[in-house]
Amino acid sequence: MISDNQNFSTEDAYLLLNGMKKLGPVSVRKLLLAFDGDPRKILLASRSKLLSVDGIGQGMVDSILANTNEKWLENEKKAIASRGVEFLTQKSYPELLKQIYDPPIGLYLKGCIPSIPSIAIVGTRHPSLYGRRICQELASGLAEEGLCIVSGMARGIDSIAHTAALAVDGRTLAFLGSGIDIIYPPENIKLYREISEKGAVISEFPLGRKADKRTFPMRNRLVSGISSAVIVIESAASGGSLITAQFAAEQGRIVFAVPGRVDQPESAGCNHLIRDGAILARNTQDIIDEIKDSMLGGITFSKKGSNETANDQNFQNKAKSENLNSEEKEVFSILKDGSCLDLNEMIEKSNLSFSQLSSTLTMMEINGILGKRADGKFELK
Repeated sequence: MISDNQNFSTEDAYLLLNGMKKLGPVSVRKLLLAFDGDPRKILLASRSKLLSVDGIGQGMVDSILANTNEKWLENEKKAIASRGVEFLTQKSYPELLKQIYDPPIGLYLKGCIPSIPSIAIVGTRHPSLYGRRICQELASGLAEEGLCIVSGMARGIDSIAHTAALAVDGRTLAFLGSGIDIIYPPENIKLYREISEKGAVISEFPLGRKADKRTFPMRNRLVSGISSAVIVIESAASGGSLITAQFAAEQGRIVFAVPGRVDQPESAGCNHLIRDGAILARNTQDIIDEIKDSMLGGITFSKKGSNETANDQNFQNKAKSENLNSEEKEVFSILKDGSCLDLNEMIEKSNLSFSQLSSTLTMMEINGILGKRADGKFELK
């Protein structure tokens, strides 16, 4: 139990609530409504007040009042710091993720969520050669269009989508069905590192949590929730990809499906989705034609694929960079693709000394060219 004289922050309270197995996003939302939106008040409430909240039972209250909570919180914060991970609360989420029925209580993050539109690509863990080729073409093509590719870092289509986006220097997000410190499948350790450098690895589960049949559907709702559209590439008649598609439809996202042969089991799910109203996707242009107005709020794409917003940003970046000295230009070039890096990461990527980089960052921050986040990472404004 958290004592009423303990000094703990709102973020600490969310971290602790997120770690309670008996509580989920919906029950925490009910509690927040009952306690003025303050998670600290939930942890300091009496048993009787907690039980008075509709839908909150004895097991949930036992979790909130457990004597082990204070020690767990201390250990989790130490583990987060030692692994270079952030814990985000809802105020830091992308807007789309805030809008779903059950937004996560908190998210563990390794990397940086880019501020560009996202599109999810999901599918079978055992794709055919056809499925592999289509996935590579779509993921790389959409990444080149300026979209962030979202998936679940599982074997098969997920991993192919992430890899294809990275191959064209695109951005990608991986949502895990386990704690962020558990890399599964184990052969994806290199992919995990690359994703965290060119996007982010994300999980809503506490450190050390192993994946199970409950965590994967929870993960899938976030894959669709953060995305404006979902593309399914090869899926059997049942499976996780169709669950993601169902979440997407419920969340008001566009659902695409890649057609396959009618006599192939791995195409049954996609063909059924198309029959039931999903949009047929043959290539990147099919997707761009569909999403350019409805998904991206009116952003239009040129024949070469870059959107007007991106073109405007490139023009602004060029104008900014022309007035910088050589050290500032080097820093600018490192961050211009939307990266968020700390001082040590920037030293590795630049030819500047520690003192040169420190003074350059300070001047660029003073001049409003870049900003320093609460986690110590720098990003262009």
